[in-house]
Amino acid sequence: MSDNKLLLRATLKLFSGFAILCLFYILFAGLFMSNEKSAASYRFDISSLTDNQSIYFFVDGRELLVIKQPNKILAFWANDPVYGCRLEFSGEFIKPVCIEIFYGLDGYNEERDQWLFKPEFEVSLDGGLIVY
Repeated sequence: MSDNKLLLRATLKLFSGFAILCLFYILFAGLFMSNEKSAASYRFDISSLTDNQSIYFFVDGRELLVIKQPNKILAFWANDPVYGCRLEFSGEFIKPVCIEIFYGLDGYNEERDQWLFKPEFEVSLDGGLIVY
């Protein structure tokens, strides 16, 4: 009987110690991680795009949807922010393939008050797109 109590006490102490370590990690892990952005930037040639045309690029395993309008370049991450399915550009709006939601060219859907995710980017003078 004494051996069973000793075994239960040791098991309880081990589980308690493991739980405390997990809690400590959860609470303090963010203090030791760096929040700095990586200095990597990606450059894509968009000089072949014509007005109202779109193209996809891959950036770190993610797809980027780039749309050329007459006066500007638009770039969105090519996944719906809620459902995760691929976005398609159809001339006047952007639509996920898996659900009937229509986003304007600014990336906003008024019905659901929802925005598409946009990367930080700039367009260079020689027709290149630089994504940070």
